[in-house]
Amino acid sequence: MINFILTGFYIGKIKYAPGTFGTLLAIPIYLLLFQYDTLLKIIFLLILFFLSLYLLQYSYAKKFFKNIDDGSIVIDEIIGFLCFMIFFDYNFYTIVLGFTLFRIFDILKPYPISLIDTKMKNPLGVLLDDIVAGVFSGVILFIIIHVFSR
Repeated sequence: MINFILTGFYIGKIKYAPGTFGTLLAIPIYLLLFQYDTLLKIIFLLILFFLSLYLLQYSYAKKFFKNIDDGSIVIDEIIGFLCFMIFFDYNFYTIVLGFTLFRIFDILKPYPISLIDTKMKNPLGVLLDDIVAGVFSGVILFIIIHVFSR
């Protein structure tokens, strides 16, 4: 069950671009959450974060994965995408742009994401680099929506 959750219903087991497929999985979750108010979305995200943190710690102690940030773990991409998208309105443009921005920041890992990725080799680091990528994506998405869409 732990492997099932951390790999995003085994989507992370896809050999090619598991992080991209994990982020794609976050889109229907976002669509399901959209109907709820922001406070409930934040509570859901916090529960998912702390549950993932616990499951990651447990899985590393039991050596379920080959390394600390195994490529098949995609719960971090799901959390990273949701951490900013829950604050944006649901429309095709926002979803595509949010997805694209998040994947760019998650793949390129500009500073300080790269620092977190290389220095924090623990469950918090696995989640935190994607959360920071999400924050960067959210800021850029906000700027695009509110400055360039006028």
